[in-house]
Amino acid sequence: MKATIAFSDLVHTGHSCNAMPYGISLVAAYALKHLGDRINARLFKFVEDLADLVEECPPEIVCFSNYIWNTDLCCSVARDIKEKNPGTIIIFGGPNYPLEADEQEAYLRAHTYIDFYIFKDGEEAFLVLLEALLESGLDTGKVRKKKLMLPNCHTLSGEEFVAGDLLPVIKNIEDIPSPYLTGLLDDFFEKGLVPLTQTTRGCPFRCTFCQDGDEYANRVKRYSPERISEELEYIAQRAKVPELHWGDLNFGMYKQDLETCRTIARLRDQHGWPQSLDINGKNQKERVLEAARIIDGPDLSGGAVTLVTAVQSTDADVLRHIKRENVSTKAMVETATEGRSGDFNSFSEVILCLPGDTKEAHFKTIFDLMECDINVIRSHQFIMLFGSESATNWSRENYAMVTRFRVTPRTMAPYELFGRTAYAPEIDEICVANNTMPFDDYIECRLFNLTVEIFYNYGIFQELMIHLRRQGVSIPDFILNIHDRILSKAHPLADIYNGFMRETKELFETREELEDFFNQPGVKEKYLQGELGNNEQMMYRALSVFKHMDILHDIAFRAGREMLEQKGNLDEQEESYLQELATFSLLRKKDVLSVDEGTRKTFHFDFDSLQSCRFDADPLSFYRPNGINIEFDHSERQKKLIKDYVKIYGLDNYGLGNILGTQSNVNNFYRRVAAC
Repeated sequence: MKATIAFSDLVHTGHSCNAMPYGISLVAAYALKHLGDRINARLFKFVEDLADLVEECPPEIVCFSNYIWNTDLCCSVARDIKEKNPGTIIIFGGPNYPLEADEQEAYLRAHTYIDFYIFKDGEEAFLVLLEALLESGLDTGKVRKKKLMLPNCHTLSGEEFVAGDLLPVIKNIEDIPSPYLTGLLDDFFEKGLVPLTQTTRGCPFRCTFCQDGDEYANRVKRYSPERISEELEYIAQRAKVPELHWGDLNFGMYKQDLETCRTIARLRDQHGWPQSLDINGKNQKERVLEAARIIDGPDLSGGAVTLVTAVQSTDADVLRHIKRENVSTKAMVETATEGRSGDFNSFSEVILCLPGDTKEAHFKTIFDLMECDINVIRSHQFIMLFGSESATNWSRENYAMVTRFRVTPRTMAPYELFGRTAYAPEIDEICVANNTMPFDDYIECRLFNLTVEIFYNYGIFQELMIHLRRQGVSIPDFILNIHDRILSKAHPLADIYNGFMRETKELFETREELEDFFNQPGVKEKYLQGELGNNEQMMYRALSVFKHMDILHDIAFRAGREMLEQKGNLDEQEESYLQELATFSLLRKKDVLSVDEGTRKTFHFDFDSLQSCRFDADPLSFYRPNGINIEFDHSERQKKLIKDYVKIYGLDNYGLGNILGTQSNVNNFYRRVAAC
């Protein structure tokens, strides 16, 4: 018999994780290579497409790729399918699965509609399972009764938990056919999904908060340069969105990555794609910088690359507790510092409330990164990821972790299946306190994180901050001044901060308590309308940046004047410069998503020349008593980029948050300037 298999990597409508179903397509491609005449493989990203198949022509097997952003959706759809068609074989795989055997057994007993779970790498293990199922005539009862110890495969046989040994990782990943070059992913280009691919598999680091931080994933494997080049060329000819996502955990760290960067640079010249991508390599400063310069030019002025420095913390105790001693924080920070330029983004992630973290350590980490001039510092909440060491019972008890539950942002779209409407919001478990950080300190850190997002990230006040630094003003002190000013006084951003705090505190002690709340009358509607369940940092930052830019400028320049006055540096000339600088900055950044015909303004300071030297000069040297006309406009490349993002995400509050939650770099939207 020829079995129809639905390979599903589902996503909630409107969720920012809108990438191609790449991971599960590798499993499908490998199965087709070995059993192509015995199976019919179909790939799915959206529930409505999968629903059409299971309602009209139910497949024999439905596979689900299980990640933190879609696990509840996958479970809900799988449950519906099993209830309607009990004979359908349900197979799960993916990283969002416990590490410890007792928790794995508990997981399967709590999700009885899952027939088999593929643990760790899926290609070879799924093939072995599929062969066993085909041999049994697709009778799961026969397979379970035999208690076959299939590699990487977990199931229940009556009261017994059956778990096969782990296969060694695939030695030669070239054996897995490319899902792009075989045409498996062709349909998804037209659906506006972001291309996702990888050049390597595995990670040499052991971070406890990460699902890839275990021994199994430590050995790094690489695809050939020829395959990588062919894939990228194939994608470039078909891509409908400006971005490229990497599945690599450390792209840019390896010598072979430089060849890939040359391919990308060529594709940008030939096809105008990709317009944005991350380089996230660790420990290899010079190589990472070379990779970025190959793509963006020697001065990193192309605006495509973001250097991601996943520092998480600069505190030695925290790094020891999360097993990051072999990750060079110094090298990552130096990479971003040496690579900075006017159009270039250096990006660092910080995780709040890690084991050993304190309010003082969290603030210091952010200040350390500011002093290094990293221009995007994003603080994340510490999510308990199934499959990571931090989520184990031992780790929770050892660090006295206090966790709470929330609906994952942008996971509220209902779906239709078998004639009924269902809701399956994702639920995050986040750490809000531990034996070194009380809850009140956690809240203080979250508030400060919002201030950093609004007033520091993406160089929103880069011109002002460079000037302040030249005058001896500490940038951490400047951001703290803004933060204290906002919290201590009635101000126009009160609604922004109050809304952020209200949503930040919408946490529940148990998953069951949250589910009960969600099912109360009218609550679903509040999530659907955006009253609840937002990405707080991104949405409130987006509202500030896109709708209140004039207010942000007023607050920032008032704080700057105050600090200069305290130093005795605020004379008449300085005041004149600050007034014109505020006007210049606002004309570049206000209503930045409006693609207009441009505007012209007369200044007494040559801001065109000042910008050429990144404002790192004495502004009085650029004073022009007769005035100079400066023109502000968007380039054609910028106009296309803005229109692409607006078309994909829209301009409502959700859409604005999504734009800032993607790889889009808002400073690439700021208007160009030129003397005229």
